[in-house]
Amino acid sequence: MLSPKVSVIIVNYNGKKLLEKCLESLFKVEYDNFEVIVVDNNSTDDSVQFITKIYPSIIIIKLDSNKGFAEPNNLGAKIAKGDFLLLLNNDTIVTPNFISEMINVIKNDKKIAICQSLLLKSDNSIDSSGDFVDELGVCFNSKSPISEIRDIFSARGASMLIQKKIFNIMGGFDEKFFATFEDVDLGWRSWILGYKSVLVPKSIVYHIGNQTVNVFKNEIAFHGFKNQLAMKITNFESKLILKVLFQFFLKYGIRESKIWFDYKTTGKTNLTPTKYESKIAAKPSFKIIFKSIFWILTHLTYLRQKHAEVNKNRKISTKSLIKMNVMIKK
Repeated sequence: MLSPKVSVIIVNYNGKKLLEKCLESLFKVEYDNFEVIVVDNNSTDDSVQFITKIYPSIIIIKLDSNKGFAEPNNLGAKIAKGDFLLLLNNDTIVTPNFISEMINVIKNDKKIAICQSLLLKSDNSIDSSGDFVDELGVCFNSKSPISEIRDIFSARGASMLIQKKIFNIMGGFDEKFFATFEDVDLGWRSWILGYKSVLVPKSIVYHIGNQTVNVFKNEIAFHGFKNQLAMKITNFESKLILKVLFQFFLKYGIRESKIWFDYKTTGKTNLTPTKYESKIAAKPSFKIIFKSIFWILTHLTYLRQKHAEVNKNRKISTKSLIKMNVMIKK
């Protein structure tokens, strides 16, 4: 019996050297029914020519500008023929059974919308065992060792398998996010609809990390902060939004002030270690914070519309997500 068809979608921007290793490992996987779609963000490093020459079976979508991560994945999903979408970063090296391990989990539980591979660094230390969100909507990356399948708040887009029909029901990634936190937003919305996201530890992927975002640190910092704010407004219930935003800015302001004071007085920043790592690709400056707030204020109509759409079909409350331990009470 033929396995379910999987559409692997890779977004690329000037990642030829990364693609060489990624695609070499991908075409050694022990899975008999998958296609590969590469969405190229107008690369100038011969990425497209390399794929065309070495991997002619790959479907290529060539964009005329860099459109980030969210929109390119949505474009790939529109032409995908698989029942499942597997979003894969170009800076990954996959293991032979990484697809089959996730497929075996997701096809046997209709409540599971999304799976994530266990992401490891080259030294076999954990890069990510899933993302979680606290009661203020702040996202944290777990680096906890894991040997059993477990619920997570959201899966990292570095290696994420999702049912295509559910991806379509949710409208895919929010394209206004451009890059960063679009995977968290998607996972949050799927939980709200009553679906689950899980970490599959036997699906192992090696992840270099931040190879593309480092080129655009200021832009990524902007999108990261404004996307955090946008998620709070759209994904919390109406009665919680103002409370959450007030507490977030109070907590964030106190934390940043302490870091600044510690640095000025001791030359060091004394932060308490935690088993969760804050999922912020680049630290925002005050200029970027104000720019993010301005973006929010000028997009309130869009945010209100999305909030209404997300919450009209809500099946799981924020309170329930906290009880389920996928949203962390801190």
